Amino acid sequence: MKFDKKYFLPILISGIFYGLAFPPLNLYFLIYLSFVLLLDIVSGCVKVRQVIYRIYSVFLYAGFVGVSWIALSGMRDNADPFLIIGGTMILFIYPLFFIPPAVLFYYIRKNTSSGKLKYLSLIIFPFLWTGFEYLQTQGQVNFPWLFAGNSQTYNLSKIQYADYTGMFGVSFWVCTVSVLLYFLFINLKSKQWKPVSGKSILTVTVIVIIYFLPDFYNTISKRPYPAEGKIKVGIVQPNINPWDKWSGKQNDLIGGYLDQIRQISSEHPDVKLILLPETALPYYFRERYFSDRYTLIKNLCDSLGLPFLIGTPDLEYYKDQSEAPDDAKFMKSSGLKYDTYNSAVLFEPDKDKDEFQKHQKIKLVVGSERMPYQELFPFSKQLVQWGVGISSWQIGRDTNNFILRDGEKFNTAICYESVYPGFFAKFVDNGAQFSVIITNDGWWGKFFGTYQHNMFAVFRAIENRRWIARCANTGISDFIDPEGNMYEKTDIDVKTNIVFDVGIRNEKTFYTMHGDLFAKVCLVAGLLFFGVSFLVRRKN
Repeated sequence: MKFDKKYFLPILISGIFYGLAFPPLNLYFLIYLSFVLLLDIVSGCVKVRQVIYRIYSVFLYAGFVGVSWIALSGMRDNADPFLIIGGTMILFIYPLFFIPPAVLFYYIRKNTSSGKLKYLSLIIFPFLWTGFEYLQTQGQVNFPWLFAGNSQTYNLSKIQYADYTGMFGVSFWVCTVSVLLYFLFINLKSKQWKPVSGKSILTVTVIVIIYFLPDFYNTISKRPYPAEGKIKVGIVQPNINPWDKWSGKQNDLIGGYLDQIRQISSEHPDVKLILLPETALPYYFRERYFSDRYTLIKNLCDSLGLPFLIGTPDLEYYKDQSEAPDDAKFMKSSGLKYDTYNSAVLFEPDKDKDEFQKHQKIKLVVGSERMPYQELFPFSKQLVQWGVGISSWQIGRDTNNFILRDGEKFNTAICYESVYPGFFAKFVDNGAQFSVIITNDGWWGKFFGTYQHNMFAVFRAIENRRWIARCANTGISDFIDPEGNMYEKTDIDVKTNIVFDVGIRNEKTFYTMHGDLFAKVCLVAGLLFFGVSFLVRRKN
């Protein structure tokens, strides 16, 4: 493609505005302006290859602003250079995911550009965009991060209806407001309307109504959302350098955890559950070699009579070696096939390690935790070999909710799993009364990713109307109520403990029970109208 001189500035501004609309910058309104420019950019295309080039460019710039923290994190002290490579690949691959809805919008616009249906493409655009965002959460190759709805996590008054539509409903609303702004823009730009005319005033009125419509929902909803009970939860934020953890003195590491647990128990005798972050134990605790470290934790668990939820790698040998998948690992010394999992394990008083409840991470980070579809191409797992023990995880199979001694049920999302709306909701639908997120965002330090990951959890709380206890290795740890408000929020790179009374709720939301129904309807509607547009073109 030749240099697109005419549209270079709009493309650049649209991309920058899109990236700036996401946390930690409270500039969510910029996404409307980004979409207005994006629609104008696509509308100015005369060939589909122009659409591909321009949209790719927009989201390349958006990525440099919004997700460049992945590559930049690899430049920190002691960091693995793989982060630089992986992060750079994401910057150049991620824009491809945003091209399909723009291409379909282009064809619908082209097919219905004359007659009474000339604005049909604008009506369909929110359906297309929302539907293809949903598609990004499917399969093993995805990065559901810069979704339009995720830009609104600071705008709590506008996203409460997510308990019906999920985050994707907010994406739809953002697109709808943007389309109306663009409709006003093109008519004023072409001078078909005067700034003060019946049509322009009517359009502005509709924009205002649509923008404040979510506030109307807040007046008719059941807020606030009272708890049916409470449980005091303690969070250990150890602030361990993630790069040093795997090679450091692990007995000292365990000693630090135990000291923080004792402090919580001493200051809060009524605490019922203590959380430690993702991969807090950097070894396979059930293996005989690590029995001394396991005993230290288990003895404290028994003496305090407290359950500890701890993130840890987990190793499982296949009892029937013939059932091992093609991408299973092989131990030369024993000749046995096995697999490793990124897990959350509940250490329980008076229970043996083989009786512990656990959740094995299912949504694995593409390219760093697991190569996509490596079960079909086993050789590909050799392409990812981090020096910190987190490469080539197997997709988890144990997905049960955890049950405490008094019957309280909770689900645990491990890190990246918390950005998948429908996936998270399934655990709540299966009976989780409150939710837990454990993560290790220490890789990113104080870059944007750490703040974004924490803010995106707001949607999981609102969608399911559940309290969330979020435990992070280096921060941000906090508690989130069913309306998205945060409590006891910690700073980054601080060793600390926080304790809070977490509400227990049994009532399920529409979203919890039906998941991404709204997004699926948007996808079907968008594709249907795409097909219909060709019939309209043929008729014309």
